[in-house]
Amino acid sequence: MSKRRFSKTMLALNAILAWGAVFFSISVGEGVASIVIPPALTLVAWLYAGYIGVGHLDFRRSVETPSAPARPRRRDDEDDLPREAPR
Repeated sequence: MSKRRFSKTMLALNAILAWGAVFFSISVGEGVASIVIPPALTLVAWLYAGYIGVGHLDFRRSVETPSAPARPRRRDDEDDLPREAPR
């Protein structure tokens, strides 16, 4: 099963950078904040939505794909080792 480590890292990194830009723009001034905040928050929303959407599609695919049934074992097939011929 995939842990999606790379995409989680990219989501967290981009969200942190976007929120950093929001807080920096607020500290700089109202004019800069009005320009930076809408695209930065939109970026956070789109990143999160994309991550959740891809995860949903991965989960749906894994649920829809049936796994191969287990091979029934016979009584004489316990170890799958060749047996010696009786003498």
